[in-house]
Amino acid sequence: MSHCASESGQVLPLLAISLAVLMGFAGLAVDVGYLRYYQQEQQTATDAAAVGGAQELAHSACTGSSSAESAAQGDALGNGFASTGNITVTAVNPPQSGPYDGNSCAIAVQVTSQHVATFFARLFGYAQGMQETTQAVGMAASSGPGCIYLLSTTASSIFNGDTVSAPSCGILINDTATFNGDPSFGALYIGYAGAAPIENGTTFTLATPTPMLKVQDPCSTIAGCAYLTNNPPALTGCSSVTDNGETTATLTPGCYNSLHVNGCTNVVFQTGLYIFNGTTVINGETTVTGNGVTLYTTSSGTPPTFNGIHNVSLSPQSSGNEQGVLYYQVPTNSQNPNFNGVSVNFSGLIYAPSATNVIFNGTNGGYVVIVVGAATFNGSAAYDVASPPPGQSLVKQAVVVE
Repeated sequence: MSHCASESGQVLPLLAISLAVLMGFAGLAVDVGYLRYYQQEQQTATDAAAVGGAQELAHSACTGSSSAESAAQGDALGNGFASTGNITVTAVNPPQSGPYDGNSCAIAVQVTSQHVATFFARLFGYAQGMQETTQAVGMAASSGPGCIYLLSTTASSIFNGDTVSAPSCGILINDTATFNGDPSFGALYIGYAGAAPIENGTTFTLATPTPMLKVQDPCSTIAGCAYLTNNPPALTGCSSVTDNGETTATLTPGCYNSLHVNGCTNVVFQTGLYIFNGTTVINGETTVTGNGVTLYTTSSGTPPTFNGIHNVSLSPQSSGNEQGVLYYQVPTNSQNPNFNGVSVNFSGLIYAPSATNVIFNGTNGGYVVIVVGAATFNGSAAYDVASPPPGQSLVKQAVVVE
């Protein structure tokens, strides 16, 4: 069989066209892969910026809008995305749209890159490159990592035969601790930064103690605590009160240079802020009650000692500047408050960061966050420390929520 001379070489144009198409697809695959890589890097920077801004919100009790936005810009820059040239970084607190619109604890971050260079797509009409936009929302969420903070690096703590229930958060120990025969010790996390704890017959129902890095004082992430730190109450109109042996002693909010309540059947704290600027003694009562109270001990005040009391029930304010804070002791005061009773119901924040021998006795049924230097939990003490009402955890942490 013979072929016509005119047919020779006809396959070459088809081969050239096929090669061009194949090279085009290969080039587009390279561009798509690069754009995907760029988008992932940009999204990582956006998420980091959102978390950075949310951390500032957590440390300012959701009030530091400008510092949060600046922190977000700084984190984006640290990850290679400065708001300059073809890149725009926008951080807004609170967000102006979406499910977190108007939420002062949230910050929205958007990063847009114009003219992202491509290698082959420019041959198909994209000479100016592509645009990449990524978004994230960070939030100071009510789900902080700890519920008992033992901040001292030189004083150890003791748990003696306690029942502890902290299924949703951790016990964070900057030094070490001794666990003596605790029948049921349930915490989501137990960390220590000092020497390994001594464990004498304790039953750990969830986590067991594990090494960790030292933790910082969480006060700045708790709205009421941060407020009292930055706005100490005025020491004006301070009075001295002594009540002995009454059926009911009713205390009113205000400043006390001395407060002695001994042997009364009932002690009632009316709603409000109590400032202890001198000696405070509460002894031998049958019941001590107070709803919506904040107890504040100054640098020269003596912490209250609840001794010999059968029933104690104290809860903090649920709104206002001091919300969530049951007891606040200024960090310069290292004296030790004692929270003793047969049946106690403390709720809210107990804050005495420099006190290194705080005593807790009795069975506590309220949601409480404890921040002290070191403490001793004695005997039958039972603390339901990590069961906050939904969305009402005191300690906040930064998370990406969108």
